[in-house]
Amino acid sequence: RIFYRTLKATIGSFFKLIYRMEIKGLEKIPLEGGFILCSNHQSYIDPVLIGLMFPRYLYFMAKVEIFKNRILAGIVKFFNAFPVNRRAFDRQAIRLSIKIIEAGEVVGIFPEGTRATDGNIKDGQKGIGLISLLAKSPIMPVAISGSNMIIRKPHKRLYFPKIKIAFGEIINIRNVVSEPGSRNAPEIIVKKVMDSIKELYMQISA
Repeated sequence: RIFYRTLKATIGSFFKLIYRMEIKGLEKIPLEGGFILCSNHQSYIDPVLIGLMFPRYLYFMAKVEIFKNRILAGIVKFFNAFPVNRRAFDRQAIRLSIKIIEAGEVVGIFPEGTRATDGNIKDGQKGIGLISLLAKSPIMPVAISGSNMIIRKPHKRLYFPKIKIAFGEIINIRNVVSEPGSRNAPEIIVKKVMDSIKELYMQISA
């Protein structure tokens, strides 16, 4: 982890410079205890950007297709990513997520399940609600803007837009479970998380 932190600090400083990165809400991040980090998803580089700016060790859930590309696989593995099959109920990925959280670490998940390169935020998948309930884990919403402009179609040229990341207030799911209609707790949790992400996104994309 010493090597990880050292290299992360070096690469992070470089990315901050070239993308003029603006980070908000770092003071809201708990320095101890396991929880889920949920962000909107605009680009393949989102796990790297968020991971570089996040002050703690972070494990990212990433689609299994990424691991078929040697270059991408090498990058995301360095940032502690593990595969999830989006086309099936991936019990192994869920069990690993719970194990990480129960060990007091942080799991990063993109609840939309896919990238939204147009900058719009898609609906969240209820998997995050299920994982948070099984792990009894709070959730921190995160919003990122600008990363969808790094590589643009149709020529797929590389650009250097300003990147903004905002960390929001922790969502305590215990309050959700105790609410009326808590039988639909996964769906309620997902809605609260996505509403929080959208609110954060509006603040940094305006």
